[in-house]
Amino acid sequence: MQRYKIDEMSCGHCVGTIEKAIRTIDPVAKVDANLGTKEVRVETTADRGVIVEALKAAGYDSLPL
Repeated sequence: MQRYKIDEMSCGHCVGTIEKAIRTIDPVAKVDANLGTKEVRVETTADRGVIVEALKAAGYDSLPL
């Protein structure tokens, strides 16, 4: 389980964009975004660095937890 803090995540549109960015890397990834804590949990076999880069390309800075 990978966890990321994404401070810019503030609405449902953000969640959708983040999920799409992650699923572009791993189509079967399980993504759980919590707007209250601004945390995203990802079950994936993809490398953490690749996920961070996908999030950055989508416009979101992330802090791996």
